Amino acid sequence: IIFTIYLFSAPRTVVLEDDGLFLMAAWFNGIAHPPGYPLYTLFSHLATWFPAGSVAYRVHMLSGIFSALACGVLFLIINKLISDRYSAVAASVAYGLTPVYWSQSIIAEVYSLNVLIFLLLFYLSLVYVEQDEAKSKKTFIWIGLLYGVGLANHWPLILLSSPLILIILLKQKQRLFYQTP
Repeated sequence: IIFTIYLFSAPRTVVLEDDGLFLMAAWFNGIAHPPGYPLYTLFSHLATWFPAGSVAYRVHMLSGIFSALACGVLFLIINKLISDRYSAVAASVAYGLTPVYWSQSIIAEVYSLNVLIFLLLFYLSLVYVEQDEAKSKKTFIWIGLLYGVGLANHWPLILLSSPLILIILLKQKQRLFYQTP
C-alpha cells in the first residue's frame, strides 16, 4: 500500500534539497557531497538502468522501495514487541504516511536507505536477544555486516543510532563477551 502511494506521488523530474546532486551522482556513478554516500550512489546508479520513466523518477522510486521496505521491517519490530498484528500494521502505515517521512521517501535522498538499515539492525538485535547461543552467533555476524553496510551509506547517522543497538545487545552481555570459541 505504502509503495503504491509513493509510486504515484513521486516527482518525475528534479526537485529541491539535494535531489539534483544525488541524481547527478547516480547518473555518472560519482560522488555526492561529503560523506559521499557510496552505497546509496551505487544502488541509485543501478536504478538508472531500469527502462521505465525518467532517470529522476527511477531514482525516486528506489527511495520509495527502501522506505516501503523500512515500513515492513517496522511492522516486524512492532509485532515482535507487542504481538498485535493490527497495531503493527496501523503503526507502520501511519509512519510511512507521516509528511516528513513521505517527503523524503519520494525523492533521491539517502535517508530512506538509512532508515531501512537502522530498522534492520534494531530487528536483528531483538532477534539476537531471544535466540539461543548456537543461533545467536550467526545473527551477530549479520548485525556486524549490516552495521558495516550502514557505515557505507550514512556513517554519521549510523554512529548516532549505535547506542540503542548496544543497549539492546548488552542484555546478553555474557553471551557477547564471554563466549568460548
